[in-house]
Amino acid sequence: EYSQVKAAAKTLQTLEQKIDCLICNAGALLNEKRLTSEGNESTIASHLIGGSYLLSQLLLPQLKASTASTSSSTSTTTAPSRVIFTTSGGMYLTPLPSWEIATSTAPDHTYDGVMAYSYAKRGQVILAEECAKLHPEIRWMSAHPGWTLTAAVEDAFGDEKKYLEPMRDTWEGAEGLTWLMGREEGLENGALYLDRETQVKHMAGPFFSEGRFTKNSEEEVRDFMENLRKASGLS
Repeated sequence: EYSQVKAAAKTLQTLEQKIDCLICNAGALLNEKRLTSEGNESTIASHLIGGSYLLSQLLLPQLKASTASTSSSTSTTTAPSRVIFTTSGGMYLTPLPSWEIATSTAPDHTYDGVMAYSYAKRGQVILAEECAKLHPEIRWMSAHPGWTLTAAVEDAFGDEKKYLEPMRDTWEGAEGLTWLMGREEGLENGALYLDRETQVKHMAGPFFSEGRFTKNSEEEVRDFMENLRKASGLS
């Protein structure tokens, strides 16, 4: 619920004047279409629109305050604040489609839970890139924890999860995110990370080279960012 995201951000803002690191890790992987009480498809609402875009934009003052205080400090620590969007290798399946397809609102659209998840995850990678341009004083990154055995994976794939083996336990999945939280230097703004290293964002063809299939045009990205703003209710 976007109202819950706004309430959580407001509560945090009353408690903290600055935020050093924000990890956007909320989400769902569903086999059947579900709507929030506000009428939004649950997967993209939790992963992307509410859980990544809206939350990070509401907390921009606290994130910028952290970077500002660090820059003015006499401490040897110069790490800027950072936002990490937890994405997935599922985003390699697709570019970001039209807003109607991504949000499962297109007429006669047949819902596919895996693709809805992939659209949201591709959106997070693009969001990190665009926020890095808009707010370069903050480090914006997307991070893939690797194929990790979680309750969501168990529920969504059941016995079919064997095709994702070998899978990581939750600590192994979280390790790379934890490293990004504490790393002081050398982080690439807007990059995708896995296992402490930047990764290519597009793979296509029989040799999984960096093809064009999953890339979006500049116009598509602009439309995407505008639709995020409208959908989240930010003016």
